[in-house]
Amino acid sequence: MGNWKEWSSWLREGYFISYIRNVVRYYEFIRERDLAHYVYEWYETVQPGLTSGPQVPDDLTMTLGYDSETFLNRIWQMIFGIKGQAYIYVELPTDTHRHGIPKVPKPRLTLREVSHFEEWMSDFHEPSFLTEHIMMKPGYDRINLEAYNPTEIALKPYLNIFIAKLTTERVGTERNGVLRTPVAADDPELTELMRIKWADTLEKLFKGQIPQRPLTLAPVRAPEAE
Repeated sequence: MGNWKEWSSWLREGYFISYIRNVVRYYEFIRERDLAHYVYEWYETVQPGLTSGPQVPDDLTMTLGYDSETFLNRIWQMIFGIKGQAYIYVELPTDTHRHGIPKVPKPRLTLREVSHFEEWMSDFHEPSFLTEHIMMKPGYDRINLEAYNPTEIALKPYLNIFIAKLTTERVGTERNGVLRTPVAADDPELTELMRIKWADTLEKLFKGQIPQRPLTLAPVRAPEAE
């Protein structure tokens, strides 16, 4: 798993991406990118054998989403490294636990080694893409974090966070094989311009003739019972 210095792992200007929301696949083009860096100090010392949180850092909140007038969207590609021997758990959206398995979707008092990240997985100074999460408004614009201290001494975790802040332009959507370019409300002329601009590209993206990177927003989940 590459670390933050491997630029091939980052989303970049000129890339096409796609993601699914409510059975609709959205295709977008990355117009701008800016790399952000933020060190998050855990808000309290975590005592041995105890959990701390959940905590939703106010600073890690997206303030812009899709604009139906400009067809521009904002997406964050985030990874983080860990300092300290804590287990870090993630919920995104803030009420949806991530990284579990069907039989053990969340950690238990008797089983903490599930759905967690540790320092060796993503070092503080060399954050890896193992901790990658995609953030977007609405629904995925705030991240919920929890820490557990498995050691015999008190500790305070630190997260070294890198974010590729992206401005993307909507190319179109696909649902059940039906393709649609962006529609401007009460502006048929602009709607037609968007069709001319993107219809051919959208079809080629759908057919796999133009490379694009699919992004996963929602966690992949399954029921506990077979």
